[in-house]
Amino acid sequence: MPFEVRRSFLVVGAFILVYVTSWIVITSLLNSAVPYDALEALNWAYTGEFGSPKNPYFVGWVMSLGLLMEPIVPISVYWYASHFIGVGTGMLGVWLLGKRLFGDNQVAILSLLSLNASGIINFDIIPYNDNYLLVTMWPYVFLFFIKAVYDNSYYWYPLALVCGLAAMSKYSSCVFLPSMFACTLLVPRARKAYQSATIYLAILLLPLIALPNVVWLSKHDFAAFNWVESQLTIGLNTSLPVIFLAVFYPVVLLAMILRRLGARWSSPDTPEKRLILQVFLPPLVFVLGYLLVHRGGNMTEWLQPFVVLGSVVLFCVTDFKQIQSLQSMLRFYTGLSFIVLMGYALVLIMNLGGASAKNNFVKKTSVDINAIWRERYDRPLKYVGGSRFSHWLTFYAPDRPRVVTPWSNERKPNIYNASITGDDVRRDGALLISDPGAPFDEDTLALDLSTVPGTKVSEHQEFSFQNERGKTVTVILGFLPPQESFNLDQ
Repeated sequence: MPFEVRRSFLVVGAFILVYVTSWIVITSLLNSAVPYDALEALNWAYTGEFGSPKNPYFVGWVMSLGLLMEPIVPISVYWYASHFIGVGTGMLGVWLLGKRLFGDNQVAILSLLSLNASGIINFDIIPYNDNYLLVTMWPYVFLFFIKAVYDNSYYWYPLALVCGLAAMSKYSSCVFLPSMFACTLLVPRARKAYQSATIYLAILLLPLIALPNVVWLSKHDFAAFNWVESQLTIGLNTSLPVIFLAVFYPVVLLAMILRRLGARWSSPDTPEKRLILQVFLPPLVFVLGYLLVHRGGNMTEWLQPFVVLGSVVLFCVTDFKQIQSLQSMLRFYTGLSFIVLMGYALVLIMNLGGASAKNNFVKKTSVDINAIWRERYDRPLKYVGGSRFSHWLTFYAPDRPRVVTPWSNERKPNIYNASITGDDVRRDGALLISDPGAPFDEDTLALDLSTVPGTKVSEHQEFSFQNERGKTVTVILGFLPPQESFNLDQ
């Protein structure tokens, strides 16, 4: 390895290592509680199935690694660590892609550092259990595609693997497959791949990776697709331009700075750059068109992963010849990475806008409710249910209970227990918890108790605590006592 290449790799690696470590430490120490998406991922890890009501199976599989690492690494720390290790891996992929496309280490490093202007690689990625996996893998989808077409046909294998895992992280990753397939037919260099058996063997990996999820979906009434449909309604989305700018402002800012320094816009001057645009732009236009005629849901969540490739795509149409040096931009974005980190820490330390107090009560409340069960029955709490609020106990209660909610193709609960039976509930009992300040929801209770038909919750207790605003709220605890000696043959 030439000295300059080795040196640049060490510099980039050191930056990513410091970046990842810093964000893991800050988020683990200063955040009061994990987001609700972490509860979903933990539940899907417990079920161990090849699908979930919202996502394919890879989200749960990644979280299952956290279960294997306990108690060495607390599951809450693993949540943040997995996110930023994934982000760091994606940042490395952006640099490698930039090196391959532009052959200029400064431009490649700038494509990486310019990501610091976007929250997609730090605070905006934390609430989601899937988007960070796309940030991790999408740069390698493009890197391996370019290398498979122009460098070595054996890169079709890692490309197929990364495409499959990205699709099994979030279905929206499939959006690049049609444009990639079209390029293999329309671009002469790419079309040559069909003269070798390598691409056909690589293509077989995709259905092998996806087939288990297809089987799961067929048995669960295609729950994930139904969930997406439930979040959106058909109608003209007039706020899309604002949403677009709210997500892609880092790319706009980068373009303005480059233009100020003398850069010019030009058509791609290499076939690799053209191929990047041909694969990236049609899916982005398709997604924007889809969002234009739909309203509701979290629109920014759909667009955020595209930003990780925004700088690379911009540089494909940028002429840098009039810029004498990029050192000032590299220093600016390096400094910006530090400012964003310190700013985020300051917001949490000062609790600006209640940032660090959000859901700060769930840890203590989970422990206290777990203790009430222990005092009553002197045995571990195995099952909870009755409300969305009860899901927090699955993460923070010392006994780490599972939900009592069975799967239902009609209700399609997002957090559920795939293997629970009536015998389990009767033997170990269950603790039902209402939402704060509300009575039990009868429909929720009906589903949670469907494995033990005819059972009534006869024992109740009120439990009060203070929420993040300091307001005292009350939940109702409903007890299904465990049977000390339960005969499974009865």
